[in-house]
Amino acid sequence: MRPLRLTVTHFGPYAARQEIDFAALGPHRLFLIAGPTGAGKTSLLDALCFALFGESSGEERLPGHLRSRHAPPDAPTEVALEFLQAGRRWRIARSPEWERPKRRGEGTTKERMKVSLQALDTDAPPVERESEVEARIRELLGLSAAEFRQTVLLPQGRFRELLVAKPADRQSILQTLFRTALYARIQKELSQAANAAKGALREAVGARAGLLRRAGADTPEAALAARAALREAQGAAEAAREAAAARAIAARAAEAAGQDAARRLAEAQRAAEALAGLAARAPAIQADRTRLDAARRADRLGLPLAEAEAAAGSATTQRSGAAAAAIRAEQARDRLARAEAALAEAPAQEAAARAAATEAERLQGLVALVAEAEAAARDAATARAAAGRATAALATATTALEAARGGAAATEAARATAQAGADQAERHRLARDAAAVRLDAARALEAAEASLHRARATGEAATAAEVRALAEFRGARAEREAAAARIAADHAARFALLLADGAPCPVCGSPHHPAPAHPPAGEALPDLDALDTAARAAEARLEEARRAAARAATALAIATEQQSAALARLGTAPREGLAAALQAEQSALAAAEAAATRLPALARAATEAMAAVTAAEARLVTAREGAIAAAGALAAADALQEERQRRLPAEAPDAASLRTQAAAAAARATSLANALRAAREEGAAAAEAARAQAERHAEAERAARLAEAAAADATARLASACAAAGFADAEAARAARLDAAAQEALAAAIAGFDRAQAAATSRAEATAQAAAGLAPPDLAGLAAAREAAEAAATMALQQATLAQRAVEEHDRLLAEIEAADAALAEAEAEAALRQDLADLAEGRGTGLDFEGFVLSGLLDEALAAANARLAGMLDGRYRLRRREEPERLRARAGLDIEVVDGWNAEARPAATLSGGEGFCASLAMALGLADTVAAHAGGHQLDALFIDEGFGTLDAETLDTAIRVLEGLQAGDRLVGVISHVAELRERIPARLEVTPGRRGTMAAFRLG
Repeated sequence: MRPLRLTVTHFGPYAARQEIDFAALGPHRLFLIAGPTGAGKTSLLDALCFALFGESSGEERLPGHLRSRHAPPDAPTEVALEFLQAGRRWRIARSPEWERPKRRGEGTTKERMKVSLQALDTDAPPVERESEVEARIRELLGLSAAEFRQTVLLPQGRFRELLVAKPADRQSILQTLFRTALYARIQKELSQAANAAKGALREAVGARAGLLRRAGADTPEAALAARAALREAQGAAEAAREAAAARAIAARAAEAAGQDAARRLAEAQRAAEALAGLAARAPAIQADRTRLDAARRADRLGLPLAEAEAAAGSATTQRSGAAAAAIRAEQARDRLARAEAALAEAPAQEAAARAAATEAERLQGLVALVAEAEAAARDAATARAAAGRATAALATATTALEAARGGAAATEAARATAQAGADQAERHRLARDAAAVRLDAARALEAAEASLHRARATGEAATAAEVRALAEFRGARAEREAAAARIAADHAARFALLLADGAPCPVCGSPHHPAPAHPPAGEALPDLDALDTAARAAEARLEEARRAAARAATALAIATEQQSAALARLGTAPREGLAAALQAEQSALAAAEAAATRLPALARAATEAMAAVTAAEARLVTAREGAIAAAGALAAADALQEERQRRLPAEAPDAASLRTQAAAAAARATSLANALRAAREEGAAAAEAARAQAERHAEAERAARLAEAAAADATARLASACAAAGFADAEAARAARLDAAAQEALAAAIAGFDRAQAAATSRAEATAQAAAGLAPPDLAGLAAAREAAEAAATMALQQATLAQRAVEEHDRLLAEIEAADAALAEAEAEAALRQDLADLAEGRGTGLDFEGFVLSGLLDEALAAANARLAGMLDGRYRLRRREEPERLRARAGLDIEVVDGWNAEARPAATLSGGEGFCASLAMALGLADTVAAHAGGHQLDALFIDEGFGTLDAETLDTAIRVLEGLQAGDRLVGVISHVAELRERIPARLEVTPGRRGTMAAFRLG
């Protein structure tokens, strides 16, 4: 990658747009980036790295800090880089995220980061998605941002540090460069896997031992031999169960026969009682039959009843309508009389309406003249107020200009003070990071020690819990065995109750019973299932306690290793005062960052203050012109007011009063005309209404007389129909009527009674026949015999079930013991394998762990590349190599560097090299390391190199050597830029990029010669 043109706008110390065209170097490939401290030399490397990756060249400078403090509030920051890669020309432009003023209203809004990548030798559109640009840059360069900073931008102050560092420090540097954290994680995970495998092995051993204890054996063979005895006991218990079951079946059959006889006798008794109850209800049912017959006769009179009621209702309605029609006819006659009286006053109303209209026209004419005069008076008042405001504005503008000038001076002073504070931010940030690293190490040690203490306490508690769980398990097992013996003795006693002299024993077959067992008095049998469950739960708790103890032992080992690692990380640094030191540096950094945060606002405030001064001056000029114009407008308005006032009659009211009077006169005229028109319309309407209501009244009287005659005829027909149906009158017929639901309910009740009486008679006869000849059975005796037989059968079943369960449980234990043997063998093999891998990765026996092995190989590659460069320096006298054995006991092997002197073939520490020799070796080491990092990043060709390194401590001879080395880096057409402010370099390197600071921002330009 070769940079061609770099353009920065409002970036870092560069306020204005700066374009750096590398073509201005001409044939020169080595150039010096020169300038005073703080001018912005490193900011150019920040710009290169930000354009490509969106990051600065130093990890401590965040992208959000790269915006220029000199930038106007609404001006964006942008970096654009044109570069050549693999023969193709590319341009990438990037703007960081920033806060800009809102285009509408007050406050600010956030502009997101923008990026664009385009190939300049094609017509393809630019790529503008950030993720796509990042992937494309990684594809073009073959480097990440961190690798770019390690290979193209060589870090400041890290040359000799790598060469003479202690192995542990060198390992940290190489871990950062080659990103070998993956191998450290693999190493750690292998150790954790070994610990886990050992824990699993302990659990497998404990599980196998627990299973053998449950089986009551010491070996799997003894557990298998115990199964035959259990099978023999199961066969005997099963035979006893079958005999007891047969006796229980016979007892249940006898009890069932007795229950059937008792049931038949009870059914016969209930049937006789039901028939007697129905006979008692017969009189009430007969009364319901009579009531239902009368209701059905009354239903046949429904039509005459309905006709009579309808005729009577119609007559009443027609008579009411006739009375209402008479009232409406009288009201219509009254209305007609009132309308005729109102029409008598019509001529006087017409004259009053014409007079009111004439007065309204006269008043309306006066309104226009008064309105013109009042408008002129208002204009004069407005002009007078405007003249007063213009005079006040002139005074205000003069005062505002003086205040704006004072505010601009104060704002500029505040900005300068904040700038001085912000310049210290970087120094405080580095000090804070160092203090934080030390404090984190101390806290990690405290946490490790606390974890170790907790792990020890947990281990002790787990051991105690295991002891308690073992005692509980033994107690539960003993209680269960005692309960089983108690139940067996009770079963024997129950069997003894069934023995009879001379009858064979169902167990042994002997007819002699010299010593039958007797049950313990007053004791309930224990719950064997519950005791089994309790014993299994106690055993489970014991196994869990053993696993917890194993886990606690593993945790203790891990905590011990963590404490050792934390002690090694902290080293000899004291623990006291670390938090206070970090707090002090954080406070100082916060103050500096607060000053830096205030800078953009103060810069904007300064710009706004100068703009306020300019605006105040413009407002003062505008105020003077406004005062002059307002005075002229006031004179013209006064003259117009006087001229219009002369045109008005004496003592004329104002326009509002005239308008009110004119409106009232017009309204009065309109009201009179409307009243006259309404009176005439009302007279015609009243006459028509009186005629219509008279006709309606006559028609209603005729209809009422006809309806009354029809009602009398319907009443006579109803009386004849009631007499024919057997009712004294119409009211008796209405009283006998029932609705359809009531009649259906009566009919259903009567029919139901008839059916129930027939069924009860039939059932009484049948049940009496079924119970004939039966005697009441002794159900209590039969039940007692059945219960005794069932109890014996249940006891035998329990014994058989217990025997079967014992065999099944033993079979499960045998299967689990076999699986546990296989799991134990597998766990032993797994633990051995994982421990071997962990020992190899930790370097036990070799002194070189897995990550160190990888780093040593990478260091060998870097040293080979460094020696290839060092051979051309210092007459080829020195060669770097890696020491295989550590210099000190217990030091990490494989990462020591020594230098071999070709003059005497002696190897010695690299720190013994002189200043010039050390610089050459360090530079060769840095370049070799950069080549190695680039090779492992994909082997892309890098045509540019920038070295940010101080040369101020070198003597003249060493400086001359360094310059020759730098000149040698131009080989292969590589572009080499060196940042330094050493005067001798300015004389030896003719091509320079001079960086010049200023109050308005930094400027940069190439100078040749």
